[in-house]
Amino acid sequence: MGHLRRTLELSAEEVCPVGLGWIVRCRSLPLVWTLNQIRITEVATFEDAVALASRYQADLPYRHIVVENGSTGKRFEDAFRAAGWKVDREVLMALAEPPDREVDTGAVTTLSEAHMLALMRRWATEDHPDISVDGLDQLEEYHKRQGRLWKEQRFGIVDIEGSPAAVTKLRSEGSTAWIEDVYTLPEARARGYARMLVTHTAALAGSTDHDLTFIIADEDDWPKDLYKQIGFRAIGGTRTFHLDLTRRSA
Repeated sequence: MGHLRRTLELSAEEVCPVGLGWIVRCRSLPLVWTLNQIRITEVATFEDAVALASRYQADLPYRHIVVENGSTGKRFEDAFRAAGWKVDREVLMALAEPPDREVDTGAVTTLSEAHMLALMRRWATEDHPDISVDGLDQLEEYHKRQGRLWKEQRFGIVDIEGSPAAVTKLRSEGSTAWIEDVYTLPEARARGYARMLVTHTAALAGSTDHDLTFIIADEDDWPKDLYKQIGFRAIGGTRTFHLDLTRRSA
């Protein structure tokens, strides 16, 4: 979790400790949830967490809380769901073993920033069909900033016309590497692109001087099983609670 905290410290404009954890704010990109969150690291109550978000996110059209403490996060789930919040469970996975089988990664190529941004925009509209143009633009700026900050390497698969069909990113700092944003267009799925990309980037990270290579997956979705087959093992997790106030008031 320490590296994830450093990532936020370098990416956001404000990172401040509070009684139960710390707050992250980026007022130039207020619609990017990752850069505007309450992060709970201590044992807390549901009421305390909501009060903290209401205080420090009062100017935002949403509330966004990430809980690092596993037992606290698990205990919060029912209360947040009952109050209308969306609950996401994420698992942090570290590369620990060789992949379960060899994969031909010859189709993997380097993607331009423009191609990466086009896929990130498509992904955002797929996951959030009602996202605003302003929200998409802020997410695009976020991806640009992150890529340049971490000098990321962008890998992908392109179709026969040269258009990007799948993407992932490899970032690193010191002895730590992490694989980020694995996405395939809906019309290009079930062709093994995600396996090719993650296998390629994991091998690249492992061939350099990295003591830790990690990836984050949705605990309730299938990619975590693919990552396990490639050699990743769970080492921790978080729970994220999100409330869209614009939808609530509609």
